[in-house]
Amino acid sequence: MHKTKQLGIIAVIPLLIFGIFYGLKHGYISPMVKGIDIRIIGGTFITNVNKYVIKQGDTVSISPGEYIMVPDFAKKPSLKFAVLDNKSVVSIKGDKLTANKVGYASIGVLNKNRVLRKATIMVVNPKITKMQVSLDKPLKYYGDKSKINANIDIDDFKKLERGYKLKYASTNDKVLRVENNTVEAVGVGEAKLISRYDRKETQTTIKIEPRVYKLELDDIYNVEQATSQNLNARIATLPINMKTKVSYRVLDSDKYDVNKKVAFGESGLETSYGIEIDDKGNVRANRLGTYLIEAKSGNMSDKALVSVGPTKFENLEPKSFQYRYEIRNGKLNIELGWDHNQRINSYDIYVRDKIKGEDYSLYTRTRVDNAKIPYGNRLSELLRFDIGTGSDFDYDIYIVGNNYMGEKTKNSKILHISNSIGDSFQNKAVKNLEAVTDRENRTVRLKWTPIDSAKYSYRVYYVDKSRKEGNHILMAKNIQKNTSTLKIDRSKINYDFYIIAVNEAGQVSSFSRPVNVKSNFLE
Repeated sequence: MHKTKQLGIIAVIPLLIFGIFYGLKHGYISPMVKGIDIRIIGGTFITNVNKYVIKQGDTVSISPGEYIMVPDFAKKPSLKFAVLDNKSVVSIKGDKLTANKVGYASIGVLNKNRVLRKATIMVVNPKITKMQVSLDKPLKYYGDKSKINANIDIDDFKKLERGYKLKYASTNDKVLRVENNTVEAVGVGEAKLISRYDRKETQTTIKIEPRVYKLELDDIYNVEQATSQNLNARIATLPINMKTKVSYRVLDSDKYDVNKKVAFGESGLETSYGIEIDDKGNVRANRLGTYLIEAKSGNMSDKALVSVGPTKFENLEPKSFQYRYEIRNGKLNIELGWDHNQRINSYDIYVRDKIKGEDYSLYTRTRVDNAKIPYGNRLSELLRFDIGTGSDFDYDIYIVGNNYMGEKTKNSKILHISNSIGDSFQNKAVKNLEAVTDRENRTVRLKWTPIDSAKYSYRVYYVDKSRKEGNHILMAKNIQKNTSTLKIDRSKINYDFYIIAVNEAGQVSSFSRPVNVKSNFLE
């Protein structure tokens, strides 16, 4: 009987071994699990003293790690993750853990409801102290596209900064279109790029201009001196026919004339420009020569030459037409003055008596001998009218130049001379005339106080005290500031300098008090 029992046990052992093997192989029996751990894969987290620190709102992947089964042929157990406590702090779905609110929670790896490993999760929400947004590429023209980059500073748990993913939007989708973290200029105008995280946001203003894909100038522009001409740049844009700003500048080049010159001219030491260009492309030709210019719009540019030639005679205009008048014994005496042009041989003076309702009529013709033009190229003529004592007067006067070919210049500006305007300005004078002598450079710098805040031009006269005649000689004219630096072409002078002002109506003031300069430039 005992022997029979032993034989039965021996017979069952193979079956038992087979049953255990079968159970392990097909998962009916759980194997021994060693080396299991809870690990976070991807996302942003911090491992901090036996706990994981995760930012509120983030979702991370969790894994049991590379564990070992004993025996190794056993079927891999069906492990799962679960929240063990404080289930409102975090939640788990499959292998994804989401941090819902600030606090602590425990999670575990379970095998058939048996906890194999635990981990503590700390959910935090650090305060954003700084939020900066930048673009990979400049966003300025239609069609530009760029990736958006964010730089976040937080007050604690610095390693979590890279986990802050901003959301982006545009205030005008017709100008800026945003997709994920990419922004594209799809129109022209201004829009704001909004970068937002939770309740914190920053706005970046972006201005989009048309894309210029063609900008062309003529190779050369021929312009008369003292005239203006538009460059008429040819521009093509995207979107089509959009207005775009064009900037112009004159380029200095060894091959062409220098545009800016500082030299002694008719107003003393002065800065002159051969040509001047405004923001609409209008070229003002001031000085003979050839100049290189550049036009630029967007990222396109083109160069051209501007050749300034002599002014056609019919385009000349008598300049700096000015006057003074006095009434004596019922006679109106008007002294006219203007700048002479060497190409003009005579001047016709036309007068209109507005009180009598007359039309313009020729008052006189002044012939010019260019060999006898006074210093400063300044001409004058005296007009006399019998107006009677205490009578009103109102005259319009202009001049026009002639040459020997019978051609005429443009009319000068019209001077309006009447008793209603009066002569009060004529009785005024600039004050506080000062002079500073520079012997090394042989110059005299004059400075004075304007009559008032109105705009005036000025002329400088001198009287040579070493001569007996004592005539006032014009030295500088058409000065636009209340200072002038004069070049002295003599080795020794004893001059009284005077200043007169000219208002916008062309009326001339009285002479200032003189300032004396007595100097020997050879000492």
